[in-house]
Amino acid sequence: MLERNSKSSALLAILPSGLQHAYIHVENSNWAAMGLSGKSIDVMYNPAELSLNQRAVVQGEGNNVWFSRTEPDDLVVTLLFDTYEKRTDVRKKTNEILALTEPWPAKAGAKVPPTVRFLWADRLFTGIVTHVAQKFTMFLPSGVPVRADLTVTLKEVLTDAEEIKAQGLDNCRRLWTVSASDRLDLIAYDVLGDRSQWRLIADANGIYDPIGFPGRRWTGVTIAIPDTRNETFEPLGASDYV
Repeated sequence: MLERNSKSSALLAILPSGLQHAYIHVENSNWAAMGLSGKSIDVMYNPAELSLNQRAVVQGEGNNVWFSRTEPDDLVVTLLFDTYEKRTDVRKKTNEILALTEPWPAKAGAKVPPTVRFLWADRLFTGIVTHVAQKFTMFLPSGVPVRADLTVTLKEVLTDAEEIKAQGLDNCRRLWTVSASDRLDLIAYDVLGDRSQWRLIADANGIYDPIGFPGRRWTGVTIAIPDTRNETFEPLGASDYV
């Protein structure tokens, strides 16, 4: 989905007619060497359509299938550029967007794509440009192109909180309030259906004396039961999820 962001309104160009122009804003500071950091690339004509795609990734086969994660959205938008009236090469406009697909070395030496924001009114999409399909549809007698359709694909860049949500980590765990009669193997059997997973629960919650569990220290405490099917789920403790 396109998300609302109150900060975006301060960056928008308001047209005299009251319409707001869509544009692409380059975020990465390491692109300063190319003169692109903080640059806003204006969209000549607002798009008629925006396409957003999302895919759920599952693992397993048959009736033993479980959710792995949600793949980040792709934003696909077709943009029109026309310089016929000015009789100038339209590629001077479109090359700015093509440049967003070119890696540029960061300070550490890694080649990184620029993070960009696609803004239109109060709508916001943050990602990287992964594909640009360019089609020229009008030329001057000299052969210089003056009209182009660009189909631009952006892949969403997630924050740490959005990555946790995409993996379902905040939904794929359970909470258990410990009673005086509890044992780790019984909790593992009741919640996970496998007594041998007691060590997973102990490690996730920092229970270093499983033989003396629960004792006075753990009685009445809420602990986290991690999702055993998600290998990337490494909880630090119940307090992080309560």
